[in-house]
Amino acid sequence: MTQNETNAERPDSGVYFIRKEEAMSETCLWKEQYRIGNKEIDEQHYQLFCKIDNLLAIARSGDFEKKKKECYDLIEFLIDYTKFHFESEEKIQKKLQYVGYTQHVWIHKEFIQTIQDYKEKLEKDFSQLVLKSFVGTLLTWLALHVCGCDRKIMPNIPLEDQNALAGAAENIDLIVSKFLADTYGLQVKRAKSCLYKGFVEGKVFVRRVVKGESEYVFLYGLSEQIARELYTTISTLEIGDIEKLDEMESSALTEITNMMSTYIMGILSKEPVTSFRYSDTVYTKEYKDDTYNLRGGVVISIETNHGNMEVLYCKVK
Repeated sequence: MTQNETNAERPDSGVYFIRKEEAMSETCLWKEQYRIGNKEIDEQHYQLFCKIDNLLAIARSGDFEKKKKECYDLIEFLIDYTKFHFESEEKIQKKLQYVGYTQHVWIHKEFIQTIQDYKEKLEKDFSQLVLKSFVGTLLTWLALHVCGCDRKIMPNIPLEDQNALAGAAENIDLIVSKFLADTYGLQVKRAKSCLYKGFVEGKVFVRRVVKGESEYVFLYGLSEQIARELYTTISTLEIGDIEKLDEMESSALTEITNMMSTYIMGILSKEPVTSFRYSDTVYTKEYKDDTYNLRGGVVISIETNHGNMEVLYCKVK
């Protein structure tokens, strides 16, 4: 193997070679901050980011239809290689007796299902919109998972902060503030909470409905500045029109808030997160929907050095 090549084992073909100068497009999705300190895992993460980079290039290309076979080949590779990577990572966790092993395995299984679901969607509707949505979800999930979960493997840190605080507002403030600081390096200047007064401020709104034995609604209001900052940090791209998000932009912002919601539910609910069903909706300009009675909900306003975020949490049933 030459200096300009890198390799990664594949479950079906032994060794798979990628030329480094050909692996990444101009978007350069891989970042040195994604290294977790284990050579094997870091190399596998690099391969995954390379392939997502290739998919992104196809999603944004003018000859989208001509690259249909290449697209399917990439997705097949991602399914196979992601399974292989997760198995490798879980073996390392078991060897290290990692405290978050069981949670990590469940997170991996959920993500494999997400990739397979998107594959089925693309088989039914091979369109630029679906592909962009897939790339946005894939890239955001991987970046957040590496930074928020995988970096805790080597120092043996639990996935969730189990400190018991007084109430929902304090827990949400803690989780969201820590998430923004640790994952994005956003300095949280101040946070305050109040009861829902009929509105949540923001330029982009992501609503997540969580259904289990009870039903919960999260509504995230993102200022234009923080929405742009979060998206650029994840994708190295910029949002075009904040009032007309494309599929990749919407799915990326949705995945960011979904990760926060999962952590919050893990703290606030006694139900296992595996029992919940989820649905998401993105709104721009303003939030208008009276499907759910949100009276009694709590709103946490978080001010950062790159814009503001408001989080509404409400148990509706």
